[in-house]
Amino acid sequence: MTLTAPRAVLCLAMAAMLSACTLFPDKPANRIFQLPAPTVAEPNSDNTRFSTTLRLSTPLAEGPVDSSRILVKPDGNEIKAYQGVRWSNKAPILLRDQLVDAFRKDGRFATILTGTSPARSDLTLAGELSGFQIEYQDGVPVAMLQLDLQLIDERTRETLASRRFEYGHPANGEQVEAVVEAFGEACDELAREVIHWAAEQQP
Repeated sequence: MTLTAPRAVLCLAMAAMLSACTLFPDKPANRIFQLPAPTVAEPNSDNTRFSTTLRLSTPLAEGPVDSSRILVKPDGNEIKAYQGVRWSNKAPILLRDQLVDAFRKDGRFATILTGTSPARSDLTLAGELSGFQIEYQDGVPVAMLQLDLQLIDERTRETLASRRFEYGHPANGEQVEAVVEAFGEACDELAREVIHWAAEQQP
């Protein structure tokens, strides 16, 4: 059957729309990656201990960041995802779990809770994750993290302190395994700084 001119134009437009939706294809991943375990394993050397119970809430996130896709910005502002691979959970949950593990290994705070725990806490760390992707810098893939945090007094609901944390760690190659390791290193660097910052807020 021969298409009329208007019908042909409509078909071409639909084809163009479909091809533009391939940045984040909803296909099952054949490889699923966890973040490497935190290496913030050395307890604080001066044996500082706080009786504080600290709760770490899952950071808020929007758009592609709030997903299990391994994101990459190969050029400019375009965001893509590595094909056939995913994180084992959404990025905000992965980062929260990394921070919880790092805080517990550090040992400065008496008790570390997650947002799902029914126990009461003295302080809560809450915030927003706005960056969790690979960005190319001078041809090198770099794992970039951006996290805004607020330290909240649970008794008064007052924000005691707030800060933006930004970290980038270059990967040793373009393979997905190297990319995952770079994310792990960036998370370690961020965790060390978050722990130090939270400890500085204690009386």
